[in-house]
Amino acid sequence: MIADETSARRVVDHLITVLELEPADAVLPQSAPPPIPKRILEALRADPLLGLADVRLIQHVQRTGAGLPERSQAGSSYQALNSEVARHAAVAPIPAARLTWLTMRLELPGSRRHQWAARAAGPILARGGGLEGARRTLDKAARTASARLAVVGYRTIILADTAYEPGLASGLAETQDVTDITGLATTTGGVLVGVDPAHRAVTLGLFRRKGLSATVIGGLHLAQILALHCAAVGARVIVETARQDEWDPMLLHSGLDPARLAVQPAGRPAGNAGWPKPSAATPLLVLRDCGARPPYAAVPRGPWTAVVTVLPFLDPRSAGYLKDADLIGLQRMPREEAAMARRILALPDRDTAALPDLPDQMALWRSKNGITRYSEVAATKWEQAFLGKPVR
Repeated sequence: MIADETSARRVVDHLITVLELEPADAVLPQSAPPPIPKRILEALRADPLLGLADVRLIQHVQRTGAGLPERSQAGSSYQALNSEVARHAAVAPIPAARLTWLTMRLELPGSRRHQWAARAAGPILARGGGLEGARRTLDKAARTASARLAVVGYRTIILADTAYEPGLASGLAETQDVTDITGLATTTGGVLVGVDPAHRAVTLGLFRRKGLSATVIGGLHLAQILALHCAAVGARVIVETARQDEWDPMLLHSGLDPARLAVQPAGRPAGNAGWPKPSAATPLLVLRDCGARPPYAAVPRGPWTAVVTVLPFLDPRSAGYLKDADLIGLQRMPREEAAMARRILALPDRDTAALPDLPDQMALWRSKNGITRYSEVAATKWEQAFLGKPVR
């Protein structure tokens, strides 16, 4: 359980705490996450040592392409690809984000909900009484919920007041108050990057409340696909590059205006003045395409921000980028580099042997917790015409 700040807040006559739920493999989902058992919510409601008045799930789903210009080729072509991949796999299209919150409410003495206030009186008094006792009771409820959810494969984050925004919708998303969790989808959404050998979508969970760093050892084609797909799900994109002439055409032809895409020289990944603070609705991608030894730069980092460093090959002096990354993408590389990657990442023998023979359009993705997926890079029809065939 990760705590930002205290999440208990006073609202007239009760306190509320909010946990954000995230599957353990949210960065590189390999399958549908396990269902959230109803028994966990029921046990929290029934626990006399907590005295909770209400326990429920709230889910926020962010559509892809929200806020993009209508004529954006990047956005419209990505949505068509997303629908096509989903149709082939007989599943729903991948949303840009799906946030699931568990809310717990505790009535305070003097609440007009007399029955629930009386139920909470004992647990509050046992923890010192008053507002502090109520906060301790909610903290106990949060720790209990987190421990039970961890057993079934979920991490939790206790949200601060400012982080919990049930009114996020504003035409760009849907927020649903869930009382019956049967069949509730809890996949986190993300960026569609390709399909695996079984034709299932390979999704990258780049944008999360905790900032993420990724390293890709691969070609320009994959780097540009990542930038376009991140923009298509609503991210603002900063490309820091030493080969600006390769990226400038994207500014002209993608339909992404300066409020969405900035291409800047190496060493200056600052974005554009006036860009809003990254959020679930408008996250930030910083893509560093600066050669095998990127120069130092004050790169933006923080919640809802992903920093992706693209390296053309694996140099021993850049090994730190692999060691520190939350997510790694590997395209075809010589056997010497594959052996180096094996030592750094503890790759299995089969993956090490596969790397020198990967086709141009293939990539191996590996998360920090050891999940590995192979994917064929999925380019939209417009991207195929604009970028050409994948080249490693």
